[in-house]
Amino acid sequence: MFQYADPRIENYFLMNSPLPVMLILAFYASFVFKIGPALMKSRQPMKLERIIMVYNWVQIILNGVIFLLALQELPKLNIFCSPMDKSNHPDALAILNLQYAYTLLKIFDLLDTIFFVLRKKQSQITFLHVYHHIMMAVFSWITCKFFVGGQVYFLGLANLFVHVVMYFYYFLTSWDPTYRNSVLKKYITQLQILQHCFIFTAFALPLFNTNCSYPKPLLCVFLTQAALMIYLFTNFYMKAYSNPKKVN
Repeated sequence: MFQYADPRIENYFLMNSPLPVMLILAFYASFVFKIGPALMKSRQPMKLERIIMVYNWVQIILNGVIFLLALQELPKLNIFCSPMDKSNHPDALAILNLQYAYTLLKIFDLLDTIFFVLRKKQSQITFLHVYHHIMMAVFSWITCKFFVGGQVYFLGLANLFVHVVMYFYYFLTSWDPTYRNSVLKKYITQLQILQHCFIFTAFALPLFNTNCSYPKPLLCVFLTQAALMIYLFTNFYMKAYSNPKKVN
């Protein structure tokens, strides 16, 4: 499979081999489900409010900057069909670097769950939360290694915007805990559902475009993943907000 790898990304940090990222994700899963809970079992929850506030602002800035840079490249793409470009053209290299930065962000996102464990917030570590983090890291690495640019760009663009909003909400809740039970949480979930609907559409349009050269099997994989995320987030939304008292 690695004969199809993009040679431009080979010498980038974490991109030469899948092993480092696999080890990071293996440690992540082990810490979340085994090591972390065992470590914290007889300890008081760690007070990480200040660290989390700084982490949230770092996420807001990083996601915001990459989103704004990505917007500058958007006029060069077409949502109906944006083929991959593995050339050394400046536009193609700009998209490569943005996609690589996005991949690193998905690994940085794993700290969310680590903070939950250290604060003994096990109720917030749901299947949806862990699955979403792991799959975003895996898919980001694979596309950055083999399928840079093209249609996947729209996934990253939507996800970056949602993360700016989401981490600002997280900052508000760490600054003032009363925001945790506000209606904002409901709106954030709605925004996440809309994000995945947009992503589904962005991959469905080129699938039915017979003149589009973007790999159809890859589009099917992304569509399946987007459909699953729509289902999981909608299911979470129905369970969390079917009772109006939960958002008051």
